Amino acid sequence: MELCFERGLQTIAVTDHDTTSALQEARECASKFGIRLINGIELGTNYLKDEVHILGYGIDLQDVGFQDRLSVFRRGRLLRGKKIIEKLVSIGLNISWEMVRNIAKGDSVGRPHIAMALVKSGYSTNIKDAFEKYLNVDSPGFVPREMITATEAVEILRDNGSLPVLAHPLLSTSKSGRKSIQNLIELIPKLCAVGLGGIEVYYGDYNSRQVSHLTEIAEQYSLIKCGGSDYHNSENRNDPHPGDVGPPPESVDQIDLAISREF
Repeated sequence: MELCFERGLQTIAVTDHDTTSALQEARECASKFGIRLINGIELGTNYLKDEVHILGYGIDLQDVGFQDRLSVFRRGRLLRGKKIIEKLVSIGLNISWEMVRNIAKGDSVGRPHIAMALVKSGYSTNIKDAFEKYLNVDSPGFVPREMITATEAVEILRDNGSLPVLAHPLLSTSKSGRKSIQNLIELIPKLCAVGLGGIEVYYGDYNSRQVSHLTEIAEQYSLIKCGGSDYHNSENRNDPHPGDVGPPPESVDQIDLAISREF
């Protein structure tokens, strides 16, 4: 939060994967720095062979049914993370589950945390390199995870009263090493039919052509043009940091309006 303050940010969203456990502390800390915090979440889902991430803005933290679903998702992430570590150890890498947990600092452990451990241990130069060498499909440490569908995630978030947003759909030039959604054009209308409210038009890995393409999609389907740094607490200067990229003020206003209508 201090980093956000130093970078002059006034409004931020914390969107951890499958958990809201850090939001109360984040809100208290944000208040001390005069920063406005939007409750958020990020859900890992699939569509055909694509891994699709869905953000939720304006999460109702007191929704018991929603929290129960998150608990199930976290157990799946935990099992997958441990299996990834086992595979990496089996090929001779000196990396431990304890190291990854310490990097996650209580968050729901995911591949970005394992990637950070690989960088910290000297096996990779940055997060993208870690994904490409060890964590992506066809890499030695890849482990598939059972996930809900993208449409199910949108429905879950709508039931919670939050705003569902399609996260980073184009990552072909990504620093993260993840891939773009190959079936994006046919996926969008299906998500809109169940309540998708926004799409990440602004993202650190996009080039100008990709931003233009996503802007056209957002306008075609009346989606809010969202964006963010996707900061994962990385100490690597080459990885995205808070404030490197984000949506224009009018998009934040639209998010606020959409969230207020839900409650």
